[in-house]
Amino acid sequence: MKKTFLLCLMIFISACAKHTKKIEPVVAKPAWMATSKLYNDRSQDGEFLIHPFFDLVPFSSKTDNSINFVMTTPVGSLSKYEMDLRSGKLFRTHNFCDQKDVWKKYSGTLSRPPYSEGFIPRLLDQLGTQQKIIVFGKKRYFQKFEITPTKSQRVRVVGGVLLQYCATYPCKGFNRWQSRLLLIGVNPMDPTLSKVRSINHLKTLVDWDEASAFMQNSNGRKLSGSEPMPSYRIIGNIGPKEAFKIALDKGHLFKFKEMKTIRNSCHSLYDYIWKTITAIRNHDKIKAGKAKATSRTRQKIVAKSDTFSGNVIDAERNEVPTEQVEQKALEISDFSIFFKHFYVKYKDRYKTCQKFVRDTSINTNKERMWFFSYLTSFFNTEDSGYIYSCSRKAWMKNPMTSAGTRLYSFNKRMKSCTTSELDMAFDMSINIQSGLSSSFQDHYRFIQYDHGGGGSHQKIYSWVRDKGDGYVCDQERRRELSIFPQDITWKNFGNYVKGSRDIIVQ
Repeated sequence: MKKTFLLCLMIFISACAKHTKKIEPVVAKPAWMATSKLYNDRSQDGEFLIHPFFDLVPFSSKTDNSINFVMTTPVGSLSKYEMDLRSGKLFRTHNFCDQKDVWKKYSGTLSRPPYSEGFIPRLLDQLGTQQKIIVFGKKRYFQKFEITPTKSQRVRVVGGVLLQYCATYPCKGFNRWQSRLLLIGVNPMDPTLSKVRSINHLKTLVDWDEASAFMQNSNGRKLSGSEPMPSYRIIGNIGPKEAFKIALDKGHLFKFKEMKTIRNSCHSLYDYIWKTITAIRNHDKIKAGKAKATSRTRQKIVAKSDTFSGNVIDAERNEVPTEQVEQKALEISDFSIFFKHFYVKYKDRYKTCQKFVRDTSINTNKERMWFFSYLTSFFNTEDSGYIYSCSRKAWMKNPMTSAGTRLYSFNKRMKSCTTSELDMAFDMSINIQSGLSSSFQDHYRFIQYDHGGGGSHQKIYSWVRDKGDGYVCDQERRRELSIFPQDITWKNFGNYVKGSRDIIVQ
């Protein structure tokens, strides 16, 4: 009798599973990373890799507020993941564990996300980051979670909220909170949510108190003080039509032609930088008597109109006539001369390129890749609120003014900088990030491989921003995270002994 009952139960469960309808996926075709091996890796079979943000399309419909999203953290996940835009790979930000509401308004225990998280492909929000969305629905009605995303799933937007971030709690005053739109969606394949069209309707079907508390706690909390403090809050209740409109009209939706222009122009910029750096190093060898002089040839980048927002250069290479070469010879005679020129003319464009476009594959040219990693570290450290003083040979704090600008300008202070002084800045920038990380402050860390239990086990090879927020239970693991490979050092341009690498002037 017992065996008969178990057999019937198994047949019943199997029958239910067969009738569970999941969201139909849209599978990506590789295009963004279909480039030379110099810039991007290939699969083990030699095929181009998929970039889920650029290779998928949202297919938004204002008629029924439906849109495609890419899942980054599934409902009930043990860890939270984000996607690195340069590599298109997921990496773990922190592990979830039992926590109390940092705002002390929700009395229950927060353990695992009661919804799935993801982003809308090709769509940036008002802050220039991936447009985030959380989607309600039981796990079995979604496609199986991929740690290497290759497909999108169609959901219905039912509204939105403002997710606000506080850099230094308590952030008194509305303007001290940084706001971004967080879309709220439902999986229409879930029978309990198939008729939901608004957040108000959704609130009657899910535990909204738990969900809203999780939104305000899931990204972590301030850990730099004696006790955890809030970092995030949600406000507002935006209707589905308005949320849909804000996301598409106030954000930035990449078009295919624009994407191609951005990628190719960034590659041109990277190649120009590296060819100049190679020429400088060859010139240093000639001065040191280690190489013979060769005929000097040169290319230049001709800047055209920026592709969008004035940030990314559209460029083409033109041969420079021989008679003009000598006029530009100084640019390759000394690294400091080139860096000052680059800082003024290409800094902003380079930073935008680094956000979206990989400069080098580690499997093709390691020296080039590590050079760009250090170059980006210099600008990351400026963005972290520091300025390099060549006279003091140290990074100094560079506070923000009431007008929203930095107090000091490196552009004005770098005229007297020598190559040896600049060389020291790059290695020391890593130490600044390490110090910020150890005190759980906003910093940047370089991820080679996302390892460990709960890690994505993906090769990233990119700088990612880490606001320092997290969970107390995950604090020790985060404290031990490497900021940058210890066996990689900046390759000097000058022949001298480097001074202190860890000077920080407060």
